[in-house]
Amino acid sequence: MNAEDPSNGFLPSPGRITGYREPGGPGVRVDSGVDAGREIVGLYDPLIAKVCAHGVDREHARRRMLRALDEYRIDGVTTLLGFHRALLEHRCFVGGGTCEGVVESEELANRAGQLSHGTTSLAAASDGGRSLRERLVHAELEGRRYELKLLLPEPPHAELARRRSERGRAGGLHGAAKDAVVSPMQGTVLAVEVADGDEVEPGQVLCIVEAMKMENEITAHRAGRVAELSVEAGQPVNTGQVICVVLSE
Repeated sequence: MNAEDPSNGFLPSPGRITGYREPGGPGVRVDSGVDAGREIVGLYDPLIAKVCAHGVDREHARRRMLRALDEYRIDGVTTLLGFHRALLEHRCFVGGGTCEGVVESEELANRAGQLSHGTTSLAAASDGGRSLRERLVHAELEGRRYELKLLLPEPPHAELARRRSERGRAGGLHGAAKDAVVSPMQGTVLAVEVADGDEVEPGQVLCIVEAMKMENEITAHRAGRVAELSVEAGQPVNTGQVICVVLSE
């Protein structure tokens, strides 16, 4: 179970774990070294835990693993939790196929996104002013699997992100966002390959950011002129931090 974002090319997603609960029950083992409050830093690999499940046969083990993933709670960082659930539910995996191209498919990415947020809809009820969301979970009791529906408060960080997004849309920030190049991860700038005023082409490397032992090239999203370059080698950057803007001619 890694702190990675499957919707963003599986880039590392460091941050602080704000809530944590491991699964248990028959046939399930979790090897980990984290708990609530622990920070997943950008200097090392993003591994949070290893989850193992076994059963009388492959299908039994698959169902147990799905039950374990349903019970697993990791708040505060983006993880592969929804991705693993989506993969284990995919018809190719269920059928024991080779699943070529499934991991990279848009279908799996969309399903992983849905599962990462419980179900796709928010309930109309509220808890102390916070929205409630429905989440389907599965439980195993005396060898039988049950489906349960829970109403859970939306995490505070998710509520805040939603409000910021709404304010951004209301403030007409879409124009600035079109020009800006932002860091997709938290890390350290290893090198800057351009300067203010340089002309760049789509895909040209602007800078290199190291995160969790990996070097990630940040590239221009379109042709234009570099302006407002705000990073230099050796500088730490946060996810979403503006690196520069690329102005169209």
